[in-house]
Amino acid sequence: MHRKNIGIFALLAVIVLVATMMEGNFVAAANLKTLIRDTSLYGLISIGVAAVIITGGIDLSIGSLIALCGVMMVSMINVHYVRDQQEHEVVALTRAEGDQTLSERFPAAATLIELRPPPLGIRGGDRLVYEGVLGETTVYLLGAEDESQGRFATSDPARRLTEKLSVRVDRIAYNSPFLVVAAVLLMGALIGALHGVLITRAHLQPFVVTLCGLLIYRGLARVWTGDDQVGLGSALAGFKTLATGAAFEFPLPLVARLSGTSESWTQWTWIEFPVTGVLLLLVAAAAWFFLQHMVAGRHLLAVGENEQAARFSGVRTDRLIILAYVISGTLAALAGVLFLLEWNSVQPGSSGNFYELYAIAAAVLGGCSLRGGRGAVFGVIAGAAVMRCLYKAIVVLGIEQQWEMVIIGAALLASVLFDEVMGRWRMWKLRRGSGAVSN
Repeated sequence: MHRKNIGIFALLAVIVLVATMMEGNFVAAANLKTLIRDTSLYGLISIGVAAVIITGGIDLSIGSLIALCGVMMVSMINVHYVRDQQEHEVVALTRAEGDQTLSERFPAAATLIELRPPPLGIRGGDRLVYEGVLGETTVYLLGAEDESQGRFATSDPARRLTEKLSVRVDRIAYNSPFLVVAAVLLMGALIGALHGVLITRAHLQPFVVTLCGLLIYRGLARVWTGDDQVGLGSALAGFKTLATGAAFEFPLPLVARLSGTSESWTQWTWIEFPVTGVLLLLVAAAAWFFLQHMVAGRHLLAVGENEQAARFSGVRTDRLIILAYVISGTLAALAGVLFLLEWNSVQPGSSGNFYELYAIAAAVLGGCSLRGGRGAVFGVIAGAAVMRCLYKAIVVLGIEQQWEMVIIGAALLASVLFDEVMGRWRMWKLRRGSGAVSN
């Protein structure tokens, strides 16, 4: 492990230790789960940016691409409502006491009617989505929190079930989320390839190309949606759980004692490890194997170290640079999908703002040199964890949010300065040693 990597892991440990000493809730189970999830999401885009930085390039379009991919997924999923042709038999009545939505519509008593079979994918929220007449009773379909349960409200609480009432409902319909995700990832890869081609074939500067991308993709997202927030509503509940739920749980000691939930020093606390964390580990393992054990990965490092020398040595530098931008675009698209599933909506004008800066900062903290030719995958993940721990520490410690950028920026500057000082010190020692040997 490089000294830089040891340093970033040590910095991460210090941040966690200091924050925990100041506020024990920093290591509460819920906060640790959130930290793992956020580190995973930001870690994915940081690995993509690191691949570009290794070549000596930069990618400023990440945040805008995340917003565009989220908008694209919402549009392609195409959540809409269709009339269910199956009749659902009324099988149960339940008083709707304490339901503000129902009490506004029915000032007197109201009743919920449960249906059999439960209609799948009914509309969610508290909107009135269906109104029909059953005999002399008006029935209103309301959204349920659980898509597998359909509930109706009737203005006649005395209605009896002996009449075997039945009703048809509206249900949610949408396109296959797996096919849509594949299309979004493909679009991210194509955008990355376009960046690479403009840089290698048209000989444009990476800063200029990706800065233009930052503006264009944000603008496209706003035009696509009319600058309105878009989302998935109550659709895709199962898919959301599959993509953003818990993959497994693991035990940690001292968490309950430090967070104040228990007086015992021996109690173990189970922490949920999200699916996004598993995705990050898989991507990180693949990136590590590529850089350390594949010829193309070694050539990628060589391109960043000295592109001209690598080209003269027979390395296909253009292809590797394009590959780096394809990786960055694909991982940004994947992050856009995951952020959408976490948020359940996208605001095209603000979603993903500054994410490219967080990713670049994490890559630099993790050992990537902006001059190119150097990078360590797991150091980048530690850098992403440092960024998220700093943010969470600000929240947990009750520091005003206005200081967030100041603290994170100062920490990043200190890290870069420390790295530069240590690099010069090592060069000085190396030159001094060489001088002593020559003498």
